[in-house]
Amino acid sequence: MARKKKIVLISPWICDFAAYDFWLKPVGLLYVGAVLLSYRFDVVLIDLLNRHDPDLARFVKPKPDKRYGTGKFHSVEISKPPELSFVPRKYKRYGAPEEFFVHRLKQIENPDAFFVTSSMTYWWPGVRRTIEIIKSVFPNVPVVLGGKYARIYPDHAKFHSGADVIYTEDVSKLNELLSELFGGNFDADLSDWFERFDPAYELYRRVGYLVFFTSLGCVYNCSYCLTPKLYGKWMHRSVHRIVEMIQKYVRMFNVKDVVFFDDAALIDRENHFKPLLRELIELDLGVNYHLPNGIHARLIDEELAQLLKRANFVTIKLGYETSGPLQVRTGGKVYDEDILRAAELLRNAGFTSNEIQAYIMVNIPDQTVQDVLTAIEVCKKASISVSLNEYTPIPGTRDWIELTRSGMLPSDVDPLLLNNTVLPYWWKAGMDAATVQKLKDLVHGKTLILRS
Repeated sequence: MARKKKIVLISPWICDFAAYDFWLKPVGLLYVGAVLLSYRFDVVLIDLLNRHDPDLARFVKPKPDKRYGTGKFHSVEISKPPELSFVPRKYKRYGAPEEFFVHRLKQIENPDAFFVTSSMTYWWPGVRRTIEIIKSVFPNVPVVLGGKYARIYPDHAKFHSGADVIYTEDVSKLNELLSELFGGNFDADLSDWFERFDPAYELYRRVGYLVFFTSLGCVYNCSYCLTPKLYGKWMHRSVHRIVEMIQKYVRMFNVKDVVFFDDAALIDRENHFKPLLRELIELDLGVNYHLPNGIHARLIDEELAQLLKRANFVTIKLGYETSGPLQVRTGGKVYDEDILRAAELLRNAGFTSNEIQAYIMVNIPDQTVQDVLTAIEVCKKASISVSLNEYTPIPGTRDWIELTRSGMLPSDVDPLLLNNTVLPYWWKAGMDAATVQKLKDLVHGKTLILRS
């Protein structure tokens, strides 16, 4: 009998000035794993960001969980890339120690390929170091790089990552990659991959929480967001498949926290999310549910708010972005009155101000300090908390096209410089680092007055 082909899936390190495990799981990579398992590949997963890996304790003292399974990564200070030498902060590698990674790699016999994923584009040094370690142990085994960095910056990834193949497609095109690597026919129809497959969490030994998507894409076209181009039209899984998936993996790992990272969970709420909530209430798994990715405030109604509370959702993040004229220019997704109304409905359903939080983006092109201050005041009036998030321009978005066309941003800028922590230190078109920090201090109660 022929030996099964062995593919090793890798979730790489983060290299950045700060990182925290707010429910980070390589869900796209796990869907790839599910397809590979269906083809009878031998599949191995090494997730360098899984703080709950039982082998970590052999190499480093595990860091305890904080709230709802989140927590700090193990980290080590590393040299800053030359491009970031001007940033007055320490640069670190977050995730498992190198010794852990080398140990895991040396346990693998006869791998046929490594599939490495990527997420934030400015984390590419972590991707490169991950691939360097792989190549040091298995110099002749092909490394394929996929994920968001590979899809958004394919040319940069070809030059800088060290990967042999840059994969720029989604799961539906996986057959072409497998045929290229191994020959043979992989002819199963993968167009329905999102409905058909569950992310292969069974590749883990232990996790501290579960992250799922109930839908992909978005019907909105916000100027700063690439989601519609990455995923195409909005689509959702059937409720019974979602419930089967949640039930299976909650029982497998006995976790207490389930996270939905949809970009637009509430689209078609009557046929999608409301029926799902009713099923979760009926199932009563005894877990906490979370919506941390900025749901659409305009789509919350009284029934939805009540269902969210009854289903035991304990984290509700509202996408707000900014107050002022930019609400129209960026896409008209949400206005101040939408936030006030949604917050009132959620609070009437029994949610506390700590459970409801609005994302406010700071440093959007042409945004004023007063726009941010007004947004903060709206949240205060709504009795909800605030998460201030620094803006970063993303290639392919309407913002990016306008910024590069006008000369406000070099089209060939290294993604390292687009790190939202770094941008205020050099980008003259936006707010400077001191202003951004004062706004953050204001949100955290450290500043009483900030003049616009």
